[in-house]
This record gives sequence, C-alpha cells and structure tokens, in this order.
Amino acid sequence: MENNNLNKQPKKYETGLIIFSVAILFAFVAFMAIKPDAALNGVNNVFDAIIKYTGGILEIFTLFVLIVSVYLCIGTKYGNIKLGEGKPEYSTFSYIAMMFLAAVASALLYWSFTEWAFYYMTPGNGMEPESTMALESGLAYSLFHWGVHGQAVYVVIALAIAYAYYIKKVPSLQTSAVCQAMLGDKVKPGARTAVGKFVDFCVIFGIVGGLGVSLGLSVPLTGGALTQVFGIEITFPIQVAIVVGIALVFTFTSFIGTQKGMKRLSNFAVGCALVLVAWIFIAGPTDFIIKNTVNSFGWMFEIIPRAGLFTDPIENSGFPEAWTLFFQAFYLNYAAMMGIFIAKISKGRTIREMAIATLIGISAGGWVIFCVDSSFSIYTHVNGLTDVVELVNSGVGEAGIYQILEILPGGAVILPIIVLLAIVGFVASSLDSASLALAQTTQKVPDKNGNVNPMLRVFWCVMLTLVPLSIMFVGANFSTLKTLSIIISMPFMVIVAYMTIRVLMWMSKDEREGKLDKYRVDRRTKKAPVDEELAE
Repeated sequence: MENNNLNKQPKKYETGLIIFSVAILFAFVAFMAIKPDAALNGVNNVFDAIIKYTGGILEIFTLFVLIVSVYLCIGTKYGNIKLGEGKPEYSTFSYIAMMFLAAVASALLYWSFTEWAFYYMTPGNGMEPESTMALESGLAYSLFHWGVHGQAVYVVIALAIAYAYYIKKVPSLQTSAVCQAMLGDKVKPGARTAVGKFVDFCVIFGIVGGLGVSLGLSVPLTGGALTQVFGIEITFPIQVAIVVGIALVFTFTSFIGTQKGMKRLSNFAVGCALVLVAWIFIAGPTDFIIKNTVNSFGWMFEIIPRAGLFTDPIENSGFPEAWTLFFQAFYLNYAAMMGIFIAKISKGRTIREMAIATLIGISAGGWVIFCVDSSFSIYTHVNGLTDVVELVNSGVGEAGIYQILEILPGGAVILPIIVLLAIVGFVASSLDSASLALAQTTQKVPDKNGNVNPMLRVFWCVMLTLVPLSIMFVGANFSTLKTLSIIISMPFMVIVAYMTIRVLMWMSKDEREGKLDKYRVDRRTKKAPVDEELAE
C-alpha cells in the first residue's frame, strides 16, 4: 500500500521538459557544426522575415508596456500593495544591483565604449553618416536602446509573476503556472497543459541559448584583459579555461544561494564598475563627459517619440531592424528570466518599489556607465588619441577597449584588472540569475520559502557552461544560436501582453472586492495588515 501511495506522488521536476529542451538545444548545436553556413543563413532569414512583418507590432507592444510601467511607478491605486509578508530580504542597493547585472551581463562593458561608433557610421532617422549630428546623437541612441523601453518588459512580467505568487497564491514562480492560472476555466485542462509546456520550452531555450552564448561572448573581453595585464596569448585552451573559470564562480554562488552568493557577487561587481567609471570621470576629460552627457540626454528626449516607432518605410535603410527592433526582440529573450528573478527577490517590496527599481534602477545603472565610457571614447576619437571607428571596423572587437583605456593613468595595468574583475562579476551574476529562473521553471513546486533544490540550479549551471563550450569545440558561430533564441522568444510578445492585461484585470477585480486591503502598506506605519497577521 505504501509503495502504491509513493507511486502516486506527483513528480517534483519537469524531467521530460528538461530532456526535450536540452536535446533540441544540442541537436541544433550539432547542426551548426555540420552545416554552419546553412544554419546561420537560415536563422538570419527567419529573423529578418519575422521582424519585417511584426516590427511595427513589436514597437507598439513596447510602447504599451512602457505606459503600463510608468503608471505603476507613479500611480497611487496599486503602488502601495505589498508583495509578500515581512521586510524586504535585500537592501535597496543589493536589490537594484542584482537586477542590473542579471539584465546586462558583460555586453554593456564592451558596448559602452564602442556602440556610438556604429550609430556614427550608420545613423538612423535619415542622418548623414559620420556627420556632427550623427556623432552627437550616437550616445543618445545607446541611452534610448539600453533604457526604459527595454526594462518596461521586465516590469510587467515581473508584476504578473509576483502578483500571482504573493497575492493570488499560485504555488510556483513558473511562467506557465502563472499563465495557466490566468487562463482559469477558459480552456480545457489538457489544452492549458500544452500551452504551459510550450511556454516553459520557450523559457528554457531562450535562457540557455541566449545566456549560454553570453558566457562565450565574454571570452574576448576577458582574454583582452589577460593579454593586456599578463601578456598571456589567448589560445583555445585559455579560452576554455576562461569559460570554465567563470562557470565555477556562478556555479558556486548558485549552490550557496542568492542571499549568500549572488548578492555579494553583485555588490562586488557593481563596486568594480563604479570604481572604473569614477576613475575615467576624474582622470579623463571631466568637462567633456559632463557636456556630452547633458547634450546626449537632450538628444534622447528629442528622438524618443520618433525612434520608438521608427520603421523607416520609405528608405528602408535597415537601421530599425538592425538596432531598435533587434533590441526590443532581445529584451523578450530575457523577459521570463528577469520576470522570475525579479519576482523572487521582491518579497516584502511594494509594487511601486519593484516597478521603480526595475524601470529606473536598471536604466540608470546603464546610463551612468554609457555616459562616462562613451563620452570618454568619443573624446579620444575626436581628438585623435585613438581611432575608435577603425578599431570597430578592424575586427579587434572587445579587446579594442583596452587601447582606449590605455590613454588614462593606470590604463595599462590597473584599469584592465578592474575591468577583468567586473566582467567576471557581471557574467557570473547574470548566469546565476539564469540558473535560478531555469530551476524555478523546471521544479514544479518550490519549498515554503520559494527556494528550489540547489542541485537543480547546479545542473543548469552545467548546461549553461556546456552550450558555449560545445559551440567553441565545433567552431560554430555564437550569433546563430543567439538569434535563434531570440526567434523562439518572439511569442513572448503575445504572452507578456496577455499577462499584462490579465494582471491588471486581476488587480482591478481584487480591489473592488476588497482583497487588496490586507496587502496595502500604511503610509504612516510603513506596514501592511498582512504583516500584523504574521506577527500574531
């Protein structure tokens, strides 16, 4: 009898989904090895076709979630609703730092020095290439693309997941569990299960494909620092060692947990980034950095209305597809991961606190780094100290930023060491949050504190490491898998839009029925009735 009861216990993990998702992922890596050109061309053609027919819809969707996100930041009706009982688990600095690093990985460190050069050479909105106007607007486009338009997607999906988990008491942070709870009785149970499996597959493939590739793409930036400081030649074994070394860091922090691991790692990495930015600001052309920053924000506020809905139907220059639409699709690739992660670390926060930290906190972190790094890079180019455009065009890639930094005091050794430490912290923190999201997606019900099995997180850390290593060993193109991950994540435009509408309907209904009163924080006591119930 006991054996029969044990056999009837529900499965704890989504074993079939894990096997299927991993098998599909590595099967595609094998195809990339056998037919690299066919894989690259095929994926790019599919992406171009999708963007061609859905680009305008994607821009409208992004505007919609931005409006909702701003409302959550400044609106008073739901802003003081508390997500979960008790005090926040993390300080405001750690809370935003973890979000920021989960969102940007190491890409921001490279692009903050070089992205303006691409806009300078191929500007949008009909500007003349390599003109003064193109140069002045270069940083503005970076501030736009890395700013609130992207983070708005994270706000709404994090709200949907957090509200479902903390208020509606959905027992899991799974995106599929939230979607199925929102569907209710609208479809048959079997159909809901099929929808849930599809959603979770998209989540897994998008995270492992996108974030795993990010680990591989951090190798040139890390290798450049090792060459600059220690004179190490970056051979293939060294590249493998870099991947494994970073993997050991985020595997360890994942195993010991977010409180002891990622929080401390994120604080350290953000500290390194702030030291780097402060050094460049003080030792570099301070007056130029200030003037260019102010000027660039002026440009950003001017171009936002047009750039946000720019489809270029007459000239068809390809700019919106290559940049704005690619960025917006790229943010969808991270949507589920960021939604799960932000919801998990937001226990004890109000909806307004979560929205402001996500929308403004992440954006502000990127803006600070871009304003200082890009302004310094532009200054060196304009004054003939370095030819950044040539560095970008020559294929030097990520290692080229060390030639820009070398102009500053300590730029030959000290700054590359700081960059190296920041890279490890940025990448490891991002992949740590990825392992959490993957574990939450594949463990059906976490423990009473919302935590998942640490060994499941370690398993996903191994998968996130094996993906870039396998691509490196077969000599395939990282961008192929990254683009495919974005393609598979495109259905999230519909999923996130649905989740946003449904959570707003949930909140409106619960407000009318008085169900939110126990979660509303009193402005004087800073406590909610639910906290008093917990204390009793």
